[in-house]
Amino acid sequence: MSDEKKMKILHVYRSEPDEATKKLVEILNRDRDAMEFKLYVGDPNYDKLVQMIFDADQTVSWW
Repeated sequence: MSDEKKMKILHVYRSEPDEATKKLVEILNRDRDAMEFKLYVGDPNYDKLVQMIFDADQTVSWW
């Protein structure tokens, strides 16, 4: 077992992802700790989003 820390990736969705987007996200998530933030659901907590961006090593925005 490796002690290597996994890269953290954050996916930010403006709208509900379609099948193509879901497949791309699946590929990007390989060997990474993935987080998601859905801007299209309810009243987004932007303070939480900012913290998640700073916690992630990489952020991908899906429009």
